[in-house]
Amino acid sequence: MELNILQTLSLLIIFLVIGYALQRNVKVLKDNYVPAPVIGGLLFSIILAITKSSFNLKLDFSALPIFVAGFFLSIGLRIDFATFKKNLKLQLLFLVIVIAVALMQNVVSLGIGKIFGKSSYDIMVSGSLGLMGDHTLGGLIPKFLEGGKPAMQSLASFSILSLYIGTIVGALFFKKLKNKVDLSKNLRIPSPTFTPPEFLQYILIFVAGIAISLLPTQYGFGKYINPAGGGFILGLILRWIFDASKVYEVKAPNVNLIGNFCLSMLLITTFSMFDITMIFKISLYNLVLMIIQIAWLVLVSYYVVFKLYNKNPLASYVATGLIGFSVGMPASTMSNLQCLTEREGALPIVLFIVPPVGAWLINIFNMFIIKLFL
Repeated sequence: MELNILQTLSLLIIFLVIGYALQRNVKVLKDNYVPAPVIGGLLFSIILAITKSSFNLKLDFSALPIFVAGFFLSIGLRIDFATFKKNLKLQLLFLVIVIAVALMQNVVSLGIGKIFGKSSYDIMVSGSLGLMGDHTLGGLIPKFLEGGKPAMQSLASFSILSLYIGTIVGALFFKKLKNKVDLSKNLRIPSPTFTPPEFLQYILIFVAGIAISLLPTQYGFGKYINPAGGGFILGLILRWIFDASKVYEVKAPNVNLIGNFCLSMLLITTFSMFDITMIFKISLYNLVLMIIQIAWLVLVSYYVVFKLYNKNPLASYVATGLIGFSVGMPASTMSNLQCLTEREGALPIVLFIVPPVGAWLINIFNMFIIKLFL
């Protein structure tokens, strides 16, 4: 049975609602900051895996880039020029940190791999390709493709497992860190207020913005400006034009509502679309490497990143964000940040610092880093 895009989205929304219900009512999930999209997506993936042998259901996940572009468009729309200028150094610092982490991941993988006589494909799987990217990026690296189907399967199993592990480790990391900072002054996002004409105006901005944001990928430039990058850049440009010309006032609560809907759909799609059974195909060697990589990354996040960002609430969010982006796909950290915002309040500047680097800029640098180590 094959479902179209609307039928697939309907199912995803149902499991997203189930995820929030379980998170709210199951104490262990709530106390450990387990994001609702992870709960709903994992449950959906398990059901699909169980029924796969007797009921072949094909789903259409092609809306994912739309939600990616929509969420990052909302980030850009929330950042006026003064905020951009004031906090650019914090974003660039995070980029430098993430690049250093990517390099270190490959150094660790290369060093241990050489000791145990592993092939270049095994070494790359447990480096920044498998940890900071995802298995769909393997196709962008011709030399990696020379490893054939076994190499791609190994990368898929490693990156899918890291998607879930990165999310859970990030959540537990924040739980330990939150007692060291004062989160009481975090913002509580007010409810949006739409009149019907205003709602149509915001929908127009997002629909047109998403369409434009996807153009670089559509015309072959996705390696450098993916839907996340395209949405973020366009959002900044639109916000600055609106502010300078005074033709339109961007209201943060309204943008937050649409942006968070896009984020929720992005997350539930990501956590539902992968074959969960692939995680059982990971080799013992790669599993041990993943544990080693996570261990030193947690230490760096706590003793270096948390300190560099002054051990304040922002530092707790950024340090948590580093773990998700560096062990798993972008959805790992974005699900953590969404959960933290819902539970502990918002730090709007975190969205400017963390997601654009982890979901866009590092992908550009990571391709060069991976090729360097190959």
